[in-house]
Amino acid sequence: MIPANESARRKLVALITFTYVLLIFEGAIRKWLFPSLSQYIFFIRDPFVLAAYWLAFKHGFYPRGNFFFTAGLAFGFTGLLLAGVQILSQGGSVDAMLMLAAYGWRNYFFYIPLAFVIGVAFQRPDLERLTRISLTLVVPMAVLAFLQFAAPLDSPINVGRGADATMQFRGMTVDKDHPRPMGTFTSNVGQKQFVVSCLALALALWLSPAARRFVKPWLLLPATAAILACFAVSGSRGAMLHGGIVFLSAVVCAVVIRRGGVSARALIWPAVIGVVAVTLYPILFPEGYNSFMHRWDTAAASETRYFRWGIFGRALYGFIDFIYFMDDAPLVGYGLGVAGNASTTLGLRDVTGFTGWAETDWARHIIDLGPVVGVIFIVYRIAFVTWLTAHCLSAARRNVDPLSLLLLGYVSIELLYGQITGNGSTNGFIWLFTGFCLAAAAPSAATATASRTAAAMPAPRFANLMR
Repeated sequence: MIPANESARRKLVALITFTYVLLIFEGAIRKWLFPSLSQYIFFIRDPFVLAAYWLAFKHGFYPRGNFFFTAGLAFGFTGLLLAGVQILSQGGSVDAMLMLAAYGWRNYFFYIPLAFVIGVAFQRPDLERLTRISLTLVVPMAVLAFLQFAAPLDSPINVGRGADATMQFRGMTVDKDHPRPMGTFTSNVGQKQFVVSCLALALALWLSPAARRFVKPWLLLPATAAILACFAVSGSRGAMLHGGIVFLSAVVCAVVIRRGGVSARALIWPAVIGVVAVTLYPILFPEGYNSFMHRWDTAAASETRYFRWGIFGRALYGFIDFIYFMDDAPLVGYGLGVAGNASTTLGLRDVTGFTGWAETDWARHIIDLGPVVGVIFIVYRIAFVTWLTAHCLSAARRNVDPLSLLLLGYVSIELLYGQITGNGSTNGFIWLFTGFCLAAAAPSAATATASRTAAAMPAPRFANLMR
């Protein structure tokens, strides 16, 4: 007989896993099945997250004494009060402001507790199941991405089945002939998050000993190839750089994890996969390669005019551009969600006094929350990433397991200053995978056993990289 608490935990895990799968297919439902209901389907995951919260708090699946969890709840409460003040201070339509506040509060605070709930509720078998789901789905996703890249910009496979332009999803392009594939998502940003997260999961498997590599080669090999194919036709410099950070986190494992042969695999496999990818890219995907290089050169030339170090200067600019909004934003901000991407789609950006646009999340915080709460939220993000990094480094060394570090490589840059409050897909992926990262860093029977085994049996000087 399953204990009541374990039964509740399994239900909670099932709800969160379903939410993750729904995140992947939410865009497909909006684009191809019910385009006329797209605005409402945007919130389709939220009832399941609420159900997960109810189960978690009823059965105690949340961290006690964790500062960042408590601070996240405090931010949520503060956001409600702030939204009320913003609605009363704005002269626009109350209904419109309520919709804007609901959307903004959701993107800022709704998913923060979920990461900590996942960290407590998920166990090793749950993470393994999630990995199998992801690596299974990335294979057909690569086929879909290639078809989208090859199809005309305005074909239904790209823009959806909406009857008119207002119901269609026209994403960014690589050049005049090729779109940036969106996969099952409503923008290429969601596709990027899915592919980079799959890269982190796949690399964690390649770095693990054979005894703990729970995905068979017949799935891991085609899944790895599919991930690289998605990168090849993505046309996204951001995806390439984000993938590079994940590769770097794999190399860091060579320094942090010194047992079980992980350090050797952490040096060899990223190099092998990277060299194979770079070599085959122009051969297998010549159009993708040519269009991406043209995009890179064109964008680099443009960015060099404004930023000292080109694309890297532009990336670093995201750490300081919020300063330029500090003097202009009202003390309580213009309104929760006013600077987010979906506020334009929902037609809710007609806010008194707001005439600008924020490209980065830190600048968005100043506009949405005001200079005081906005800066405090920025500090929260910095402190949380710092703590999570230290936590994962310690866990990887203790558990002799690269998964937490690879997931950290995926979530860290977005969690620090990425678009977690401006884009719904990014918001969902990053908070979910932050939770998976916390779960991977937690001690478990499986990792403890592996650690003891590795300690008792030191790795040979030249470890078998396939073991």
